[in-house]
Formats: sequence, C-alpha cells, structure tokens
Amino acid sequence: MPITFRAILVAVATHIPGLQNITMQRTGGTSSARYCYSVWLRHLSMLHQSGLPTRFGTVVEIGPGDTLGVGLAALLSCADRYVALDSVRYAQADRNLAVFDKLVELFKDRTAIPDDAEFPLVKPRLSSDTFPSDVLPTGHLDRILYPRRQAAIRDALKDAGGTSTAAGLLSYVAPYAKDSIEDQVADLVISQAVLQYPSDLPSVYREMDRWLKCGGVVSHQVDFKSHGVTKEWNGHWACSDWLWQAFQGKRRGQLNREPHSAHLRMLTSLGYRIVCDNRVVSASRLSRSQLAPRFAHLSDTDLTTSGALIQAQKPGQLHAW
Repeated sequence: MPITFRAILVAVATHIPGLQNITMQRTGGTSSARYCYSVWLRHLSMLHQSGLPTRFGTVVEIGPGDTLGVGLAALLSCADRYVALDSVRYAQADRNLAVFDKLVELFKDRTAIPDDAEFPLVKPRLSSDTFPSDVLPTGHLDRILYPRRQAAIRDALKDAGGTSTAAGLLSYVAPYAKDSIEDQVADLVISQAVLQYPSDLPSVYREMDRWLKCGGVVSHQVDFKSHGVTKEWNGHWACSDWLWQAFQGKRRGQLNREPHSAHLRMLTSLGYRIVCDNRVVSASRLSRSQLAPRFAHLSDTDLTTSGALIQAQKPGQLHAW
C-alpha cells in the first residue's frame, strides 16, 4: 500500500470527536512576518524578472492563512488595495497587527529577502536574496511608508475582522462567495501553496478571470506533492479515487491531485499568456504501471514536477498604476 502509517493515523483521528482539531486548527507559516515578507518579495522579484507589472491598484490573495501578512507586505511596498479571500477565517486581528508592525521594520530597513537557509521549503527560489531595490527604490518606499498611510492600514486591520464584502483599503472575506468581489477589479491575483486544494479548480480559475482586469496578472506557487500521505512524493497519483478519499478522512485541506499541466491548460484555455513557469523538478520512482487509471495520461514532466511558480497575464491592456 502506498499510504504512510502516519497518514492512516491522521485519517482515523479526523473521525474521532476531540481529535479532529489536531489537523484543523492552523495553516502554518504566515504567522511569521519574515515568512510573509519572503513570500511577497519572491513573487514580486519574479514578476519583475518576467517583465510583468510590479505596481498594483488592487491585489487579491487566495488563501492567506493564519495572517494577512503577504497582502500587508503588498500594501507596504507597491499596492493601493488588498483583498484577502479564504474559505475559513483563520487570521485574527492581534496576529495581523503584530505581523504588520514587524513588516514595517523589515521594509524600512530594506532587509534582505529571508533565504532558503531560513525557509528551506519556501518557493520560488531566487538567484539573489538581496533587497530588490531595482523594483522598490528608496524614493518609492519613502512615499508609500509615510506615517499616515501606516496608520490607515492599522485602522483597516482592526476593522477587517468584521468585513463581509471586498471594499476599502483592506478587506478580509472569509468564507467568501462568488459575489464577494466585483468584476475586473484586480491587477494581481496571488496565492502561495493554495491551488493544490480546491476541488473544482476550473471554477476557481474562471473566478480569477472574472476578478482580473484586462492585462492583469496571476502569480501562483503550487505544490504538487502528496503532503506525506504516500511514501513517494508523487504517490497520490498511484491511488485510486476511493483509496485516496478513504485516507483523506475529514482533513481541513484535501488535495485535488491536479498536476502541473492542468494548471497551464486552464490558464491557456482562458487565453492567458504563460510568462513564467518555474518548475521544481524531483525524481519520480513510480512506474507507469503503478499509476491509477485516472492519471495514466500524465507526462514525464508532470511526474517529475513537485512544484511550480506559474505567472500569467490576461489578454488586454492593463492601465498604469
């Protein structure tokens, strides 16, 4: 059986009252300001490297997690407005404020991007971890970090806990519905290790397309691994649907098992131009005879892609920020 013993125990625990919270409480990572700073600047640096916009009117983040730190980093560097959309309300005001204050310090000090030694699992990897002063020059940061704007963001954070619609400087909508955000409002839609979860991924991409302005950009770091459920990192593609479902139990996040090529296909079917496809390549020890029938079509590229940063642009002209 490709399923790990730990995964079996976790699946059983999710069915036992009192033990369900073991796997359903926190999302991990985003309670650290340095983590959020690193994630945002990695995406921003890669957008710059890809020749895509790096100034935004509205940034929409899918699945911010335990804090709104990544979006706060966007507001403190190059965005007018931030909208956070999540299926469950994880982020709390006290954690958000603590992360915000630390982020202000990091940007004021032009701190180098926390690297792979500090966050070995965070992708994408960069060729240089120095502060991206070419993207965020001193004059620009001084203008955006002025005290009155910091105070406005802090006030918005205090009110974000009760926000039910995507309006204002900062909005946190959780759980969100299809009418939570207006059409063609976003300049950038971003996510970090989130798009491996939605069960109806085509619907999520169609919603993103609805939010984005013409010429708008998506930047998604996607993880294609089995998250320890199987012995091999890509062993989830060897599991039949019933076996996989059985050992997911009632976990908070159940993987959709969509491979790398599915994301590219969904974007290109909407007319998007793939500008960056930064793959993480890992060796596969699965033979094709082990693949479940549903995944028998996977290419060698899919079978060796354990993660990818995918950046793409919607057709049309994006108005200057």
